[in-house]
Amino acid sequence: MPMIKQERSLCSTTDKSAALALTPVSPQTEARLDAFVGLLGQWQTKTNLVAPSTLPRLWTRHIADSLQLLALAPHAKRWADLGSGGGFPGVVLACALAGIEGARVDLIERNAKKAAFLREAVRITASPGIVHLTDIGDYVDRLEDRIDCVTARALAPLQVLLGFAEPLVKKGATAMFLKGQDVEVELAEATKYWNIKPRIHSSSTGGQGWIVELDHIGRHDERPQAQQAWRRV
Repeated sequence: MPMIKQERSLCSTTDKSAALALTPVSPQTEARLDAFVGLLGQWQTKTNLVAPSTLPRLWTRHIADSLQLLALAPHAKRWADLGSGGGFPGVVLACALAGIEGARVDLIERNAKKAAFLREAVRITASPGIVHLTDIGDYVDRLEDRIDCVTARALAPLQVLLGFAEPLVKKGATAMFLKGQDVEVELAEATKYWNIKPRIHSSSTGGQGWIVELDHIGRHDERPQAQQAWRRV
């Protein structure tokens, strides 16, 4: 597998060690992630893939944050990552799933430059990712296969994500959306329009992160109703 020299700002051994202590991976997966981080460092200089302020903690802030989804769905093989952008969580998941029979991560991205980055990331990490240069709605409409899990990170408010994911969840997928400190505000707004009973997981990487897990998404048939209850896990 081709290896790429990492940028110094992305090479904090302390941050990497902390991330892998939180979300351990095999040596093979670690090598793939190293290659991915190196590529991201090169592309970040010409395409804004992640917030520059997060680069010193890229391993804990982005990679471990993505890897933690695997513990919530240990048997999932088919993933769809909506608005993959810089590859979180989609490329990271694909790196971890490489070598597992039947594993595949669909990376949906409508920005051509970011889609080109994702294709190169999949290539150099030899990961089971498929890049779809298309709108999310078009991808969902055309998809015939069943997805195990649908994800999104830093893409859109929860009420919008529910509209994207609803058709996939109706076919049996579980939705897992990575959210920040405003998760309760987003839930309150979303439940004005959607019938949901989410499970809310505190991020294992600390801070104000949360994971919203849903296995049912239904539209309100009438005017907005009182918000539904949710529980934290």
